[in-house]
Amino acid sequence: MRAGRQLAATLAAAATLLLAAGCETVRFELRPPSTAAGKTCVTQCAAIKESCRGNELRRQRMTIDACERRAETAVRVCLADAKDAENRKLCELSRPPCWVAEEAGHCDSDFRQCFVQCGGTVDKIVETR
Repeated sequence: MRAGRQLAATLAAAATLLLAAGCETVRFELRPPSTAAGKTCVTQCAAIKESCRGNELRRQRMTIDACERRAETAVRVCLADAKDAENRKLCELSRPPCWVAEEAGHCDSDFRQCFVQCGGTVDKIVETR
């Protein structure tokens, strides 16, 4: 019985930690460089970041489009083999969802690194609620 209480207490503590960790917000405060050359450099960093984001959006769109084509083909094959209305309905319901998580976070971190190399400063601010 005592082991059960200890386990329950441990699980409760773990859940509390997980909830607390889920309430963190991270943001970055950027202070640009003061020199003209540094500001020009930061402008180039921003252009590279936008190009990176565009590439990621294109990659995401291509992945979704390919998934949708595969799903459409699978549904057509299923419908061709369907014997009745109920089976045709099941074919449509079996269509997998097509989505891709955005993976452009590296564009932001690369930008911050470039920003610092240009002479700016980046402060990471973690706020807990």
